[in-house]
Amino acid sequence: MKKLIFSMLLFTATICLLNSCNNGQKATITIDGTVSEDIKDTAYFVYLSDSCFNMNFDVPVDTIYVKNKKFSYSSDVTDPTLIYLRAIFEDGTLAPAMVDFILVPNETAELKVGNGFYKADGSKFYHEWRQFDDFYEENVNSIKELSQQVAQAQYTPEFDSIFQIYQDKVKDLSSSIKNYLNSRENEEGAWIYSLFGGIISPLDTIPDVIKNGRFKPLIDTLAMNEIRYQEQYGEMERLAKQAQAETAEGMMFKDFECEYDGKIQKLSDYVGKGKYVLVDFWASWCGPCRQEVPNIIDVYNKYKGDNFEVIGVAVSDKPEDTQKAVEDLGIEYPQIFNSGDISRNVYGILGIPHIILFGPDGKIIKRDLRGSEIEKCVKTQLKK
Repeated sequence: MKKLIFSMLLFTATICLLNSCNNGQKATITIDGTVSEDIKDTAYFVYLSDSCFNMNFDVPVDTIYVKNKKFSYSSDVTDPTLIYLRAIFEDGTLAPAMVDFILVPNETAELKVGNGFYKADGSKFYHEWRQFDDFYEENVNSIKELSQQVAQAQYTPEFDSIFQIYQDKVKDLSSSIKNYLNSRENEEGAWIYSLFGGIISPLDTIPDVIKNGRFKPLIDTLAMNEIRYQEQYGEMERLAKQAQAETAEGMMFKDFECEYDGKIQKLSDYVGKGKYVLVDFWASWCGPCRQEVPNIIDVYNKYKGDNFEVIGVAVSDKPEDTQKAVEDLGIEYPQIFNSGDISRNVYGILGIPHIILFGPDGKIIKRDLRGSEIEKCVKTQLKK
């Protein structure tokens, strides 16, 4: 099942793609849709990709108006195209997310969209799309409950065993997907669904007949983006390792500063002042960070005083979101807001939460503390 980013837009549509793109002629794309009774969409902004599937969301190319819960839209294209629809509500505000779908010349698709999902069927391409969709959904549903168990078991003695079972199931699912696609190597719709949904990799497993066919621009674009991502991530890893070496356990802390609400905040406002300081690099949008907060609050309440302090450092987070999370989670220890990527880069942090204990003189005692290890480490140091 191809999931939508949000569930603001509910419609049932039929997409008719009339002419082949192979002869360079334009194909008329017609969308006939019905808006669900329980939403208040009055119109939709339309965004279309170019032939290489690049999108420009600065200005919509058209607007679809809804009348009596129905709408219709036609456009001419020569190649497979991405279309994004963004709902406009009765009060004039825009939906925070968009419905996205792939339009294929010389095919006919029947598109049904529900609350946060859509299902496609129709001619050969879309029928293959639907078959893979059903196969994938059935297999993913088989591990959803296990995934929830993994989330609930974090920082418990049972976590390792449950997580190992989950990893094995994920490997089995990946193998099943690859077997499904390889047994249908010429079925274009299934392969493109897997690419469009970000389900399978690497790209070099795609059969040549599809790789060099009408979706070649999409596949080439994805391949180039993958190369760029690997290059960028490789450089990020290199810089992170360098920063980690410079801020390893036993090294003196490295200061950083950031501005919030007209004031400059520094790590040195807290660290190196004669106290042990536990620093939590976190963000409001980070689920594992929020799960760790109760452990940190417990340690703070037990040991705060003349020899011990706790602070949070908001990483890549909007100050207003950080403040709301502080209130929602009942955090009483101080926060450094709006550090962006500065603090993460200084300490070579690739993933959060990342919790560091600093000594009274500012030396780094322990990095990457989690769960029960936080209190054990703090308690041991305070006894010295």
